[in-house]
Amino acid sequence: MENRGHLLLLSPRILSLYIYMSARRQEIRGCRHLQELAASCVRTLEAALESAINRIPEEVTKALTNFVHNPSICNTLSERNQPPRYKLRFTNGLSNEVFTKKGICDVNGEPLKISVDADDPQDAGSHRLFSAKIRVVVLDGDFNKNDQGCWTSEEFTNRIVRPRDKVGAVLTGELELSLKDGEAHIHDATFVDNSKFMRSGKFRLGVMAIDDLGERIQEGITETCFVKDRRGEGSRKHEIPLLDDDVWRLKKISKDGVFHEALKKSGISNVKNFLRLYYTDEHALRKILIKATDKIWTTIVEHAKKCDPGRQLYSFMENNNVVLFLNSVCQIVDVKQGDQYIPFSELDRTLQDKVGQLRKSAYENVTQLIPINQCVFQESWMQEPKFSDQIQGHMDPNFADIIQEGTIVQKTNTPYFLHAFTNGY
Repeated sequence: MENRGHLLLLSPRILSLYIYMSARRQEIRGCRHLQELAASCVRTLEAALESAINRIPEEVTKALTNFVHNPSICNTLSERNQPPRYKLRFTNGLSNEVFTKKGICDVNGEPLKISVDADDPQDAGSHRLFSAKIRVVVLDGDFNKNDQGCWTSEEFTNRIVRPRDKVGAVLTGELELSLKDGEAHIHDATFVDNSKFMRSGKFRLGVMAIDDLGERIQEGITETCFVKDRRGEGSRKHEIPLLDDDVWRLKKISKDGVFHEALKKSGISNVKNFLRLYYTDEHALRKILIKATDKIWTTIVEHAKKCDPGRQLYSFMENNNVVLFLNSVCQIVDVKQGDQYIPFSELDRTLQDKVGQLRKSAYENVTQLIPINQCVFQESWMQEPKFSDQIQGHMDPNFADIIQEGTIVQKTNTPYFLHAFTNGY
């Protein structure tokens, strides 16, 4: 009580200092406790790390052992490093465009054929393979897009297309077949679903062995194809267009679309009309399709050029000095100047320009062309060298005599026909 009384007699400043020093002593004792705790944690952590480090070789060894003895991993490594001795393959292929609900066949309408390739056909093991059971499946069009020669069975299986909800099977029919002497044919298979939902927009057909023969047989695949709804078959594009095909059969020209309507307004209804204007006045045709980009224009023209102009050859004479020989799409085959037959490529620039203008006249008067008696013409050159050789500056004299004598029907200033196979300019 006496000490307490003395404290009460101390000034407020000294009292505050006393309280502060008492608090510091408590903090110091707390810091020492934290230091001891931290040191203990460090010792525990060091022990745990040391134990973990000591176990690393043991864990790595265990993981490697499991990896090496895993059958699926071993099989995958083996498949990658050692190509199979036996391979299935399609000996004919699908067309680029296939329609649903129609029987699958090759580009010529024949059944797809599957056969077996073996490194050694005389090997005893190959005889079992030649009668194995196989299954036809649908693959994503992106599978093997880099055209690799080999792949693993897992890679193949992972790219099999699964049915979509509410649509059902992608492919129906007799899809499990038995090889006979190493061959099989697909007689009954039909696409039910189209390929639009795939990222690539395409399918492939694949074939795999379903018998366990003790050795892997590499699966076979077709080229990619677009599978479209059968309702679009009526407006399909022909890979090789025909002269009488509607012009909308050309790529990038939609039926009743902008390009189709523009061409119809200019009197171009079929591929023949299209090519005739292209070869006589490309600028005019490009002006009709002014809304087409350069890339689309090139695609349309290149597709049209695949068309076979046929074996028909025309001649056009607007004066007595120059006669043009043209094919059915107004490509210049040959030029007659006076008594000389000159290939178009050998004409000088001035005469080429003149011939170009003459070809435009032929195009403008195409409806006035009069057909010739083909039988008379054929008899004149049947025993002679091919006409395609004759028109390259080697016209058969007998044929020239027929023209001069007027055996082939013609009229002054009126175009007339000749018939032959040729390539033009």
